[in-house]
Amino acid sequence: MAMLFFCLSVRAQEKSDVVLKVAPLFFDLQIDPGGEKTGKIYIENASDQELDIVAEASDFFIDTTGNYIFSDNKSIANPELKPYLMREWFKLDADNLKLAPGEGKNVEYRVQVPGDAALGGHYGSIFFRTLCTLSQDEHVIATDKSSLCVAGRVGVLFLVQVGGHAIKSGEINHIKLPKITFENEANLLVEIKNTGNTHFIPSGNIKVAGLIGQNRQEIEIGNKILLPKQQYNFQTKIKGGDILGIYKINGSIKDGDGHNLSFQRYIFIPQWEKLVIIILIIMGLFYFYKKFRFQKKGM
Repeated sequence: MAMLFFCLSVRAQEKSDVVLKVAPLFFDLQIDPGGEKTGKIYIENASDQELDIVAEASDFFIDTTGNYIFSDNKSIANPELKPYLMREWFKLDADNLKLAPGEGKNVEYRVQVPGDAALGGHYGSIFFRTLCTLSQDEHVIATDKSSLCVAGRVGVLFLVQVGGHAIKSGEINHIKLPKITFENEANLLVEIKNTGNTHFIPSGNIKVAGLIGQNRQEIEIGNKILLPKQQYNFQTKIKGGDILGIYKINGSIKDGDGHNLSFQRYIFIPQWEKLVIIILIIMGLFYFYKKFRFQKKGM
Protein backbone atom coordinates (compact mmCIF):
# COMPACT_ATOMS: atom_id res chain seq x y z
CA MET A 1 0.00 0.00 0.00
CA ALA A 2 1.46 3.32 -1.04
CA MET A 3 2.19 5.85 1.69
CA LEU A 4 0.92 9.40 1.47
CA PHE A 5 3.45 12.02 2.50
CA PHE A 6 3.21 15.67 3.42
CA CYS A 7 6.42 17.47 2.50
CA LEU A 8 7.75 20.93 3.28
CA SER A 9 10.90 22.70 2.13
CA VAL A 10 12.22 24.88 4.95
CA ARG A 11 15.11 27.19 5.78
CA ALA A 12 18.35 25.34 6.56
CA GLN A 13 21.82 25.92 7.91
CA GLU A 14 23.65 25.79 4.62
CA LYS A 15 20.95 27.36 2.48
CA SER A 16 20.13 23.93 1.04
CA ASP A 17 16.61 22.51 1.20
CA VAL A 18 15.45 20.84 4.39
CA VAL A 19 12.62 18.47 3.58
CA LEU A 20 10.48 16.67 6.16
CA LYS A 21 7.97 13.99 5.24
CA VAL A 22 5.14 12.77 7.43
CA ALA A 23 2.56 10.05 6.86
CA PRO A 24 -0.37 9.73 7.02
CA LEU A 25 -1.77 13.19 6.40
CA PHE A 26 -4.63 12.80 8.88
CA PHE A 27 -6.34 10.43 11.29
CA ASP A 28 -10.12 10.04 11.53
CA LEU A 29 -10.81 8.34 14.88
CA GLN A 30 -13.80 7.37 17.01
CA ILE A 31 -13.21 7.15 20.78
CA ASP A 32 -15.60 6.85 23.71
CA PRO A 33 -15.42 9.30 26.64
CA GLY A 34 -12.69 8.13 29.03
CA GLY A 35 -11.12 5.97 26.32
CA GLU A 36 -7.91 6.25 24.34
CA LYS A 37 -6.37 5.24 21.05
CA THR A 38 -2.77 4.85 19.97
CA GLY A 39 -1.11 4.85 16.61
CA LYS A 40 2.05 5.76 14.77
CA ILE A 41 3.16 8.75 12.71
CA TYR A 42 6.04 8.21 10.31
CA ILE A 43 8.46 11.12 9.97
CA GLU A 44 11.44 11.17 7.63
CA ASN A 45 14.37 13.51 7.13
CA ALA A 46 14.62 13.72 3.34
CA SER A 47 17.38 16.36 3.41
CA ASP A 48 21.17 16.02 3.28
CA GLN A 49 21.81 17.19 6.85
CA GLU A 50 21.08 16.04 10.37
CA LEU A 51 17.96 17.61 11.88
CA ASP A 52 16.80 18.33 15.42
CA ILE A 53 13.02 18.09 15.53
CA VAL A 54 10.54 18.98 18.25
CA ALA A 55 6.91 17.78 18.31
CA GLU A 56 4.08 20.03 19.48
CA ALA A 57 0.30 19.82 19.64
CA SER A 58 -2.22 22.36 18.40
CA ASP A 59 -5.96 22.85 18.11
CA PHE A 60 -7.30 23.86 14.72
CA PHE A 61 -10.43 25.09 13.03
CA ILE A 62 -11.36 26.03 9.48
CA ASP A 63 -12.51 29.51 8.51
CA THR A 64 -15.41 30.36 6.18
CA THR A 65 -13.17 30.24 3.08
CA GLY A 66 -11.78 26.78 3.89
CA ASN A 67 -8.40 27.88 5.31
CA TYR A 68 -6.98 25.96 8.28
CA ILE A 69 -6.29 28.06 11.39
CA PHE A 70 -4.00 26.57 14.05
CA SER A 71 -3.99 27.76 17.66
CA ASP A 72 -0.43 26.59 18.52
CA ASN A 73 0.10 27.52 22.17
CA LYS A 74 -2.65 30.14 22.19
CA SER A 75 -6.24 29.63 23.19
CA ILE A 76 -8.99 29.87 20.59
CA ALA A 77 -11.02 32.89 21.67
CA ASN A 78 -14.30 31.85 20.05
CA PRO A 79 -16.30 30.22 22.91
CA GLU A 80 -18.48 28.37 20.39
CA LEU A 81 -15.42 26.34 19.30
CA LYS A 82 -14.10 25.43 22.75
CA PRO A 83 -16.19 22.23 23.16
CA TYR A 84 -14.41 20.83 20.06
CA LEU A 85 -10.77 21.32 21.08
CA MET A 86 -8.36 18.50 21.99
CA ARG A 87 -4.79 19.82 22.21
CA GLU A 88 -4.39 18.62 25.79
CA TRP A 89 -5.35 15.05 24.88
CA PHE A 90 -2.13 14.22 23.00
CA LYS A 91 0.76 12.18 24.39
CA LEU A 92 3.86 11.28 22.34
CA ASP A 93 6.56 8.74 23.11
CA ALA A 94 9.15 11.23 21.86
CA ASP A 95 8.80 15.04 21.96
CA ASN A 96 12.29 15.63 20.57
CA LEU A 97 13.98 13.77 17.74
CA LYS A 98 17.32 13.78 16.01
CA LEU A 99 17.25 12.35 12.51
CA ALA A 100 20.25 11.71 10.28
CA PRO A 101 20.01 12.48 6.54
CA GLY A 102 17.56 10.05 4.96
CA GLU A 103 16.54 8.57 8.31
CA GLY A 104 12.89 7.87 9.13
CA LYS A 105 11.20 6.97 12.39
CA ASN A 106 7.78 5.99 13.69
CA VAL A 107 6.56 8.19 16.54
CA GLU A 108 3.83 6.65 18.66
CA TYR A 109 0.96 8.91 19.68
CA ARG A 110 -1.75 8.43 22.27
CA VAL A 111 -5.07 10.30 22.31
CA GLN A 112 -6.58 10.20 25.81
CA VAL A 113 -10.18 11.43 25.95
CA PRO A 114 -11.40 12.77 29.33
CA GLY A 115 -14.46 11.12 30.81
CA ASP A 116 -16.37 14.42 30.74
CA ALA A 117 -15.46 15.30 27.14
CA ALA A 118 -18.30 16.72 25.06
CA LEU A 119 -19.83 14.25 22.64
CA GLY A 120 -19.17 14.98 18.99
CA GLY A 121 -16.20 16.06 16.91
CA HIS A 122 -12.87 17.30 18.29
CA TYR A 123 -10.03 18.65 16.19
CA GLY A 124 -6.29 18.92 16.71
CA SER A 125 -2.92 18.44 15.07
CA ILE A 126 0.63 17.37 15.84
CA PHE A 127 3.39 19.42 14.26
CA PHE A 128 7.01 18.41 13.80
CA ARG A 129 9.20 21.50 13.87
CA THR A 130 12.81 21.55 12.71
CA LEU A 131 15.39 23.48 14.72
CA CYS A 132 18.91 24.57 13.85
CA THR A 133 21.79 25.96 15.92
CA LEU A 134 22.77 28.85 13.71
CA SER A 135 22.95 31.92 15.95
CA GLN A 136 23.43 34.40 13.13
CA ASP A 137 20.15 33.44 11.47
CA GLU A 138 17.59 36.23 11.48
CA HIS A 139 14.96 33.88 12.90
CA VAL A 140 16.94 33.21 16.12
CA ILE A 141 15.01 32.58 19.32
CA ALA A 142 17.14 33.35 22.40
CA THR A 143 17.09 30.83 25.25
CA ASP A 144 19.04 30.41 28.48
CA LYS A 145 21.10 27.52 27.13
CA SER A 146 21.56 28.31 23.46
CA SER A 147 20.21 30.08 20.43
CA LEU A 148 17.80 28.18 18.23
CA CYS A 149 16.49 29.18 14.83
CA VAL A 150 13.10 27.90 13.74
CA ALA A 151 13.37 26.41 10.27
CA GLY A 152 9.86 25.16 9.51
CA ARG A 153 7.29 22.49 10.32
CA VAL A 154 4.94 19.84 8.95
CA GLY A 155 1.81 18.53 10.59
CA VAL A 156 -0.75 15.73 10.87
CA LEU A 157 -4.46 16.45 11.42
CA PHE A 158 -6.66 14.56 13.89
CA LEU A 159 -10.45 14.39 13.41
CA VAL A 160 -11.84 12.65 16.50
CA GLN A 161 -15.48 11.66 17.01
CA VAL A 162 -16.16 11.25 20.74
CA GLY A 163 -19.05 8.87 21.43
CA GLY A 164 -21.12 7.01 18.86
CA HIS A 165 -23.97 9.49 18.33
CA ALA A 166 -22.75 11.58 15.41
CA ILE A 167 -25.06 14.29 14.07
CA LYS A 168 -23.94 15.55 10.66
CA SER A 169 -26.77 17.93 9.87
CA GLY A 170 -26.42 21.19 7.98
CA GLU A 171 -28.41 24.10 6.63
CA ILE A 172 -28.11 26.86 4.06
CA ASN A 173 -27.88 30.12 5.99
CA HIS A 174 -27.87 32.62 3.16
CA ILE A 175 -27.68 32.85 -0.63
CA LYS A 176 -26.33 35.97 -2.27
CA LEU A 177 -27.03 36.44 -5.98
CA PRO A 178 -28.08 39.63 -7.79
CA LYS A 179 -31.32 39.57 -9.76
CA ILE A 180 -29.68 41.43 -12.66
CA THR A 181 -26.13 42.29 -13.66
CA PHE A 182 -24.56 44.52 -16.28
CA GLU A 183 -21.53 42.24 -16.58
CA ASN A 184 -21.27 38.95 -18.47
CA GLU A 185 -21.15 36.98 -15.22
CA ALA A 186 -22.35 37.24 -11.62
CA ASN A 187 -21.03 36.09 -8.26
CA LEU A 188 -22.99 33.45 -6.35
CA LEU A 189 -22.37 32.95 -2.61
CA VAL A 190 -23.92 30.05 -0.70
CA GLU A 191 -23.41 29.98 3.08
CA ILE A 192 -23.55 26.40 4.40
CA LYS A 193 -23.56 25.87 8.18
CA ASN A 194 -22.85 22.67 10.11
CA THR A 195 -25.64 22.43 12.71
CA GLY A 196 -24.53 19.02 14.02
CA ASN A 197 -21.93 17.88 16.54
CA THR A 198 -19.25 16.49 14.24
CA HIS A 199 -17.57 17.22 10.90
CA PHE A 200 -18.79 16.34 7.43
CA ILE A 201 -18.00 17.21 3.81
CA PRO A 202 -20.95 18.81 1.96
CA SER A 203 -21.47 17.44 -1.54
CA GLY A 204 -23.67 18.22 -4.50
CA ASN A 205 -23.89 20.59 -7.41
CA ILE A 206 -25.40 23.78 -8.76
CA LYS A 207 -27.04 23.67 -12.19
CA VAL A 208 -27.57 26.72 -14.37
CA ALA A 209 -30.20 26.45 -17.11
CA GLY A 210 -31.22 28.95 -19.79
CA LEU A 211 -34.74 30.23 -20.47
CA ILE A 212 -35.77 27.26 -22.60
CA GLY A 213 -34.27 24.74 -20.17
CA GLN A 214 -30.92 23.95 -21.73
CA ASN A 215 -28.09 23.40 -19.23
CA ARG A 216 -25.45 26.11 -19.36
CA GLN A 217 -23.33 25.15 -16.33
CA GLU A 218 -22.97 22.43 -13.74
CA ILE A 219 -20.80 23.41 -10.75
CA GLU A 220 -19.63 20.85 -8.20
CA ILE A 221 -19.49 21.79 -4.51
CA GLY A 222 -15.85 21.71 -3.36
CA ASN A 223 -14.57 19.00 -1.00
CA LYS A 224 -14.19 21.12 2.13
CA ILE A 225 -14.38 19.76 5.67
CA LEU A 226 -17.08 21.57 7.63
CA LEU A 227 -16.54 21.52 11.40
CA PRO A 228 -19.40 21.71 13.97
CA LYS A 229 -21.13 25.08 14.35
CA GLN A 230 -18.95 26.48 11.58
CA GLN A 231 -19.85 27.98 8.24
CA TYR A 232 -18.41 27.45 4.77
CA ASN A 233 -18.92 30.15 2.15
CA PHE A 234 -19.05 28.45 -1.23
CA GLN A 235 -18.41 30.98 -3.99
CA THR A 236 -18.66 30.57 -7.74
CA LYS A 237 -19.48 32.55 -10.88
CA ILE A 238 -22.63 32.27 -12.96
CA LYS A 239 -21.70 32.96 -16.58
CA GLY A 240 -23.96 34.44 -19.21
CA GLY A 241 -24.16 33.56 -22.89
CA ASP A 242 -27.78 33.70 -24.03
CA ILE A 243 -28.96 36.88 -25.71
CA LEU A 244 -32.00 37.22 -23.45
CA GLY A 245 -29.95 36.08 -20.49
CA ILE A 246 -32.67 34.67 -18.22
CA TYR A 247 -31.28 31.79 -16.12
CA LYS A 248 -32.65 29.42 -13.51
CA ILE A 249 -30.22 28.36 -10.74
CA ASN A 250 -30.93 25.03 -9.02
CA GLY A 251 -28.77 24.01 -6.08
CA SER A 252 -28.72 20.54 -4.55
CA ILE A 253 -26.36 20.09 -1.58
CA LYS A 254 -26.24 17.11 0.80
CA ASP A 255 -25.14 17.35 4.42
CA GLY A 256 -23.32 14.55 6.24
CA ASP A 257 -26.60 12.81 7.17
CA GLY A 258 -27.64 12.69 3.50
CA HIS A 259 -30.33 15.37 3.79
CA ASN A 260 -30.78 17.45 0.66
CA LEU A 261 -30.39 21.22 1.08
CA SER A 262 -31.93 22.64 -2.10
CA PHE A 263 -32.54 26.14 -3.41
CA GLN A 264 -33.70 27.86 -6.59
CA ARG A 265 -32.97 31.35 -7.87
CA TYR A 266 -33.34 33.34 -11.11
CA ILE A 267 -30.97 35.89 -12.60
CA PHE A 268 -30.97 38.18 -15.65
CA ILE A 269 -27.59 38.30 -17.44
CA PRO A 270 -28.38 39.56 -20.94
CA GLN A 271 -25.83 40.07 -23.69
CA TRP A 272 -26.27 43.84 -23.58
CA GLU A 273 -24.44 44.67 -26.82
CA LYS A 274 -26.37 42.08 -28.82
CA LEU A 275 -29.62 43.04 -27.11
CA VAL A 276 -29.13 46.72 -27.97
CA ILE A 277 -28.42 45.81 -31.61
CA ILE A 278 -31.58 43.69 -31.79
CA ILE A 279 -33.66 46.48 -30.25
CA LEU A 280 -32.22 49.00 -32.74
CA ILE A 281 -32.98 46.65 -35.65
CA ILE A 282 -36.57 46.17 -34.43
CA MET A 283 -36.98 49.94 -34.01
CA GLY A 284 -35.56 50.49 -37.49
CA LEU A 285 -37.89 47.93 -39.04
CA PHE A 286 -40.83 49.46 -37.18
CA TYR A 287 -39.82 52.93 -38.41
CA PHE A 288 -39.60 51.86 -42.05
CA TYR A 289 -42.83 49.89 -41.72
CA LYS A 290 -44.68 52.98 -40.41
CA LYS A 291 -43.09 55.18 -43.09
CA PHE A 292 -44.04 52.73 -45.85
CA ARG A 293 -47.63 52.60 -44.61
CA PHE A 294 -47.84 56.42 -44.44
CA GLN A 295 -46.51 56.77 -47.97
CA LYS A 296 -48.90 54.12 -49.22
CA LYS A 297 -51.91 55.93 -47.73
CA GLY A 298 -50.82 59.24 -49.31
CA MET A 299 -50.85 57.79 -52.83
